[in-house]
Amino acid sequence: MPTDAGSTATSSPLLATDDLSGLKEGEIYTDPQTGKQYRVKKTILPHYSSSGPFGLGDPEDRTLRRIEADVIIPNRMNARVERVECNAQYMDLIKCFREEGAVKGLSQCKEVLSLFNACKAEKFHDIDYRERMTEEYLQERSEARRTGMTIKQRKLEQFRQWKEKNEGETK
Repeated sequence: MPTDAGSTATSSPLLATDDLSGLKEGEIYTDPQTGKQYRVKKTILPHYSSSGPFGLGDPEDRTLRRIEADVIIPNRMNARVERVECNAQYMDLIKCFREEGAVKGLSQCKEVLSLFNACKAEKFHDIDYRERMTEEYLQERSEARRTGMTIKQRKLEQFRQWKEKNEGETK
């Protein structure tokens, strides 16, 4: 194992930055060896979740937290199934419930409900579909971390720019 001059291979001395427990958030820490100053930032999140250009996490990080894998992605899958993949069955179910009423519809609309549930189960058990939805989520999260704005915020900003541009042309 190669070693630097002045350090030993048997023990690794603690760096001055290894224990910053005595410092408070926002204080300035000066490295005694280099003289470089750092602002103390304390967080309960791991470094990869609070790094990045806007402190929202590393844009290139592709790991999923448990809540993303177990809650966010299935919710996105469910919304996509209802809006796109199984929309015809979903609309038939809504139509049946509107005609029969919500309570009576539970017993009267079983056929339509079973068709919708079968379509939904097919999509939820499709590994390729889940991977595609996960990839979309990771791309959106990466872009949000890179720009500091969510999709809705970026669309709103684009609209504002478009409106400002069009108002300037009409005057």
